[in-house]
Amino acid sequence: MPAAIKVPVAFTATSKSTSNLVVAANPDREYLIIINNSDTVCYLAFGQAAVASYGVRLTASGGAYEMSRLLGNLTTAAVYSINATGDKNLCGVES
Repeated sequence: MPAAIKVPVAFTATSKSTSNLVVAANPDREYLIIINNSDTVCYLAFGQAAVASYGVRLTASGGAYEMSRLLGNLTTAAVYSINATGDKNLCGVES
């Protein structure tokens, strides 16, 4: 019997000037992309609080980070973000 196909789930989140949760830990995660829709650089951290100017940098206006088993960079840990000015929009897809 073939494995069930996971339905991708779109989400929106807010990046703030203090570390905040973007995506909760998910032991079943197989794919995740986070896109910065804001006019400000944001930084991501995995499994720990985000720190400004440290971690994965998402450039303004469309910077993205994609992870999957296929790419070899998948983590099932929670993802946190931070930016310099507060309340900026992120979006993405998880499956």
